[in-house]
Amino acid sequence: MQQSKARWWFFLMCIFALAEFLLLGDYHAYFDLYFSPIVFGLASLLIAWTALYASAYLPETFGAKHFSGLVFLIPATVLIILLGRHGYHIFFSHPIDYRESDVFAQVLTPSQLLLEGKFPYADVELPGYTMHNTYLPMQWLPFVLPVGLGFDPRWVPLVAWIMAFMVTTWLILAKNKPKHPASWAGGILVLVLSIYVVYGFMNNFKDEYRRTLELLPAAYYIMLILFLLRGSWLGVGITLGCCLLSRFSVVLFLPFVAWYVWQRWGRVVFIKSAATAAVMILALFVLPFLLRQPSILSNILENYNSGAANEWSTQGWQDPGAEPYQLSRGFGAAIFVKKLYEYDKMDGIRHLRQAGIFFSLLVSLFMIYLYQRNKAFLNKDWILLGGVKLYFTVFYNLSLIPYSYLFLVPVSVTIVMLLKGYADVFCREEESKLTAQNL
Repeated sequence: MQQSKARWWFFLMCIFALAEFLLLGDYHAYFDLYFSPIVFGLASLLIAWTALYASAYLPETFGAKHFSGLVFLIPATVLIILLGRHGYHIFFSHPIDYRESDVFAQVLTPSQLLLEGKFPYADVELPGYTMHNTYLPMQWLPFVLPVGLGFDPRWVPLVAWIMAFMVTTWLILAKNKPKHPASWAGGILVLVLSIYVVYGFMNNFKDEYRRTLELLPAAYYIMLILFLLRGSWLGVGITLGCCLLSRFSVVLFLPFVAWYVWQRWGRVVFIKSAATAAVMILALFVLPFLLRQPSILSNILENYNSGAANEWSTQGWQDPGAEPYQLSRGFGAAIFVKKLYEYDKMDGIRHLRQAGIFFSLLVSLFMIYLYQRNKAFLNKDWILLGGVKLYFTVFYNLSLIPYSYLFLVPVSVTIVMLLKGYADVFCREEESKLTAQNL
């Protein structure tokens, strides 16, 4: 890809990313409850398309040796401090209330039980009812720290995401030093845009944000992507284990992940990564918990089905005849499927689940095909980024309950893509010029 063409490619990706960020924040449901999910999903698909386009035409990245210390970490740190300060005010103004959501009850209860030496997967007591605890270990184990030390547990996902962002900045930007002032300014703008999405979500979904922890699995996925890009078998194994032990989101994408690691980094890295993830799953879930209570997995499915049936119904506090609240927030295809199955809700839920599984797996198989078909000239960094973005776009847009906070995961992938795109197009472009001048 010629340098001018590469710059236009990156500009286009930034436009699509900004549209996605705005529709997750300040302008969610801007176009109405039916058109907004289409626009949001289209913006996400176009981001994936730009990455896959780059995988075929952007030259393989240089092994940059520049080390610029705190050059990008300084502005990133300032932005992170502002984000943390904003999060503090949201936490302080609204304590955790189990009557509003069962999310933190399902992570704090097992953490407390574990510290007391009891079996963590006991039923969770909530105001007026009890429920099965269906969160996997890496979704609640990090909350042992705030339970033991007595600080607000909502800091855990925010700090985890911040740390993942800082590591991304360090690995992708801080080691690629631009020389031109315009490139420096561009890097700062990319950092601001990357932070803006979480800040905008905090502002516009305060109730959802302070009741959820989706930034924690988002941090896991960010780190998994970084280790897949670097080829570290230990990093891939641990982060893949964290992802599989937090959400099931990545399960259907495992065929491509396995293929990618085997083809790019070799058989040894693949075997070591797979063994590390398997040992982690056995040690943290199967042996201590699943063998003792095999019903954990069936309880997860039961909760998911009952939750979907409830969220596909108009809530008691809504006006009669209004569309279900969570389906009308401007995200996902569930609102359209619900309209098609107006008089057979459970059938609609079943068919949407089947469609989600089918198309998510189809994306994984398509990415294997694309990798093999373009193997001779492929930029393997961007085939990974484009594939992950495409998969999460399909997976989350076809989810049964399109909670707004779930989409923090795919937009976090967009953030990694923005930082990587800037480094490849501007920092590495200048490095290639310097190399050419020295020859």
